[in-house]
Amino acid sequence: MSGEFTKKLKNVFCDKPGEVVPTGYVGALDGIRALAIITVAHFHLWQQSWLTINFQTPALAKFGIPNISLDWLQRYGSFFVDMMILLTGFCLFLPYARYMVEGGEKRPGLPDRYEVRNFYIKRIARIVPSYYFCTFVYLFVLIIPGKHYASAAEFFKDEALWHQMFANMTFTQTMSAETYISTPFNGALWTVAVEMQFYLIFPFLAWCFRKKPMLTYFATLGISYWYIRFKVMPMDDGNFRWHLNQMPAMLCVFATGMLGALIFVSVANNIKRGRFTGILFTLMAVVSFLAVRFILRKGPGSTNNLRWQLELRFLLALFYLLICIGVIFSVKWFRKIFDNKFMHFLAGISYNLYIWHQVIAVQLKTHKIPFWEGDTLPNIAGNRPWMYKYTLIAVIAAFTAAVAVTYLIEKPCAKLINKLTKIRRKEY
Repeated sequence: MSGEFTKKLKNVFCDKPGEVVPTGYVGALDGIRALAIITVAHFHLWQQSWLTINFQTPALAKFGIPNISLDWLQRYGSFFVDMMILLTGFCLFLPYARYMVEGGEKRPGLPDRYEVRNFYIKRIARIVPSYYFCTFVYLFVLIIPGKHYASAAEFFKDEALWHQMFANMTFTQTMSAETYISTPFNGALWTVAVEMQFYLIFPFLAWCFRKKPMLTYFATLGISYWYIRFKVMPMDDGNFRWHLNQMPAMLCVFATGMLGALIFVSVANNIKRGRFTGILFTLMAVVSFLAVRFILRKGPGSTNNLRWQLELRFLLALFYLLICIGVIFSVKWFRKIFDNKFMHFLAGISYNLYIWHQVIAVQLKTHKIPFWEGDTLPNIAGNRPWMYKYTLIAVIAAFTAAVAVTYLIEKPCAKLINKLTKIRRKEY
């Protein structure tokens, strides 16, 4: 009986020697995406609560580790937005990379108007319903009642509000400081706007990658480098903050993800799973994560945080890519941390978790939920009981909203869009 149990346990946690690495659906990336978004959400929550995570470890004190602190991850959690951006480039280009390496079924390309059209439809079905829903909820529940612009009676006369709404609806709010930096709308939506802007050029960029992958990659890096070094870095702090996360500044991260997909498929077609390769790639993932930890723990010193982040963007993107590839090829028990049903579920709701977490965190604190006495903010007063209660309530509320919007708005709308476009495709 114990032998049978041991065998089952081994099948769950150990790879079969010589097993082929699948290049279609890569489940481990779901877990990485979910953890990246949770890290960003944790950062925004920490901004409101100031609840630091610090575990005392007396058993490890003799080894020079009296405690384990996640302060570095909380302070610089926003840097993991770039991990999300990298995964977008990786996953979008993966079908093209498979065709380039493995051949087989024809993949989407620039000359095929039907395939390009289908790409845009899929992106719209995935992104737009939840995004528009959030924008209109914010408008009618918070913006108009809060009189951030004109009153409800003067709604149609307020040019500033119409300018903001037009920018939000067209995913162009990052192109103006008034609609990006100064907006009272959900600040987290800038990332969605940048991704949608990237989708516009992706079919052309993918076509270039298929023709000349390395030339296209370095050309894309060159565009990013020129924009960052000669356009953004010389700016004053106000304009710098506006241009920090513009799409050209993110191109190096998107392109690194695309190249990563090609590297992954190439490696997967030339090696098979085994004990040595599993250990090697596991170590690569762990060491790369420790490198990220070292960089972020070191901090910017006296340097402006945002400028420091921009200077590190490409380097961190390379480490993020090494983490992803390392996890994909890692030993089975380690890979299972990222590739399991719970992580797939989290990845499924992660988009809406990202959209809603900051809104909910800010509104809870604005409305004194949970309640606190006095005029001093509880995080400033060091009210730890409030910090714990607030964090718990915010986490529950954010995940509840993410689940509700995913299954009541996103998925039904995506299904409807796909159904309608399939009918129209026959008439195209």
